[in-house]
Amino acid sequence: MKQITFILALFVMGLIALRAQEATTGPDYKSLENKLEKSNAAIQDPKKSANVKTWLDRAKVFESIAEVNTGNLRIGMSINELKIFYKEPKEIKKFDKGKEQYIYDHMIVSMENNVVKGWSETQTIVPKPLDDALASYNKATELDTEGKNSGKIVDGLKRLKALYEKKALNSYNQLDYKTAVESFKSILNINSLKQVNVTDTATIYYTGVAASEGDMKDEAIIYFKKANELNYKDPFLFVRLSKLYLTKGDSTEAINTLKKGINIYPDNVSLLVEMINYYIAKGESQNALVSIQKAKVKDPKNQTFYFVEGVLYDKIGKMDSSVHAYKQAIELDPNYFDAYYNLGVMYFNNAVKFIEKANKEVDNTKYVEEKKNADEEFKKAIPFMEKAYEIAKTQKAPEAQTNQKQSLETLKQLYYRLKMNDQLERVNNLLKEL
Repeated sequence: MKQITFILALFVMGLIALRAQEATTGPDYKSLENKLEKSNAAIQDPKKSANVKTWLDRAKVFESIAEVNTGNLRIGMSINELKIFYKEPKEIKKFDKGKEQYIYDHMIVSMENNVVKGWSETQTIVPKPLDDALASYNKATELDTEGKNSGKIVDGLKRLKALYEKKALNSYNQLDYKTAVESFKSILNINSLKQVNVTDTATIYYTGVAASEGDMKDEAIIYFKKANELNYKDPFLFVRLSKLYLTKGDSTEAINTLKKGINIYPDNVSLLVEMINYYIAKGESQNALVSIQKAKVKDPKNQTFYFVEGVLYDKIGKMDSSVHAYKQAIELDPNYFDAYYNLGVMYFNNAVKFIEKANKEVDNTKYVEEKKNADEEFKKAIPFMEKAYEIAKTQKAPEAQTNQKQSLETLKQLYYRLKMNDQLERVNNLLKEL
């Protein structure tokens, strides 16, 4: 399940807290339904509906309704805490990778490795109680012309923000990105009210994150740009924004966004990696190599940079530079299959070029010379390809068998061309075993 790094911070900051109360036997639907019925009647009464208290009380009713099923739940709650507050579920559904669903009368709690990851309500009194609460606070504000209840209204809005934050986090964890975005927007609406008047750049940013995950590209761009304008500090803002521009086909804005990010965060490797990927996707090998040089300075132990450098040098025909880069990658990671395999393939391909030249020669002396050059390149490929095969045998990844087969198929061609029959027979037998 996807997660975003801010989720624990919300709790650490005290935005959502576990209420210290005794375990309940079940939600008090009847009591809340009665309170809502009385509130509905009150707002129909001209005198009561003109009273600020009527709307403040109504807001609290909706807050209670919003929490009636899930008031004691929080992301990250242990299974023991869950059972303290909600007792044993009536059913437990088990899935792969330690995932479970705890089925209660009014909700389903998603668990992963005995920790709460999210929940969904199966029975509610009203569909959107938080929105109803916010509407009630707005009405109370409208009626409180003298500001006598401003303190109570502000306190209520703060509580409501916390509930929206809890809902946004749960929705995000449940992959319901649309609801997460709506909840974040409600928080921003509360922040914009004159009684609150807070600029929360983190919420603006995470509204963009949720919108991006939910494929709401235009909205995501709006919120990322706003967060950037408000100087939100996170280099990944530029990574995310650049990717969004690329998905919309706007490569100019994509590269400009990355450049802005690198100007602000010159030491951030992730931004340089995105720049490298951008240039590779565009076929701009020279620009990619420039970015790789910068990335290597920032992270000189990253073997991937040297490997990609080798690929790019090979692509533009600089074989010596490519070999050097691949060997540097191997120095950093002696079991780097791709580096060994690519070295073998590069020498193999270079040998083929000599054969092609030989086949065009009419002078037999030159033909023999080019053929000899080809054989020398084929021989150079063998130790790298043999090492690639040995590494592939130790791999546990799903591609291990494919890597073994590709290595052996290349070795088969090498030994065939070089007339190394004993080795050819060995390789053929190994291929039969796969």
